[in-house]
Amino acid sequence: MNPGFIKPAVLLVVLLMLGGCANTLQPLDYQASKTYVPVTLGLGPAYSRIDEQHQRETISVLKKTGAFSMLDGGYSRNGYSLLITEPHDGKVNWLALVNVFTLFTFPMPYHYQDNLRGSVFKDGELLKTYNYSREGWSVMTWYVPIPGVENKRQMLDQLLVEMDKDKVIPYQP
Repeated sequence: MNPGFIKPAVLLVVLLMLGGCANTLQPLDYQASKTYVPVTLGLGPAYSRIDEQHQRETISVLKKTGAFSMLDGGYSRNGYSLLITEPHDGKVNWLALVNVFTLFTFPMPYHYQDNLRGSVFKDGELLKTYNYSREGWSVMTWYVPIPGVENKRQMLDQLLVEMDKDKVIPYQP
């Protein structure tokens, strides 16, 4: 094997691996000054291992804000619960399917709409629902991070700021 080929190949593999890191949920800007009483967190169903990974990332960034003294998983009829879902518009992105066959080589423009809903419950009764949406255009290719991850981070940030402002969940004494 040509030694001059090995260095560029290794560099390409490293760059591809680093490019994949751009699709992980980064820490939120929101940092709590006080912590809430214990809250049960529900994130909706996980249909795949990728969904499970996204849920773990969401839990991690929420814990790192310092807003939650405890984030117990699931949904409870006792105490406070926060249900975070990402409603889908139901449309199929056919460009994504076409792009799979080209190995994401050709940048294909597409329209996106990312949604996030946060619902706060007390003893099973809905207290308040927060809805957020981000919409725009991007290109689908292997070297451009999808905007949905950053959109989710911004919407989670906005959710925590508004929950803090509205004081729907009490703080610990």
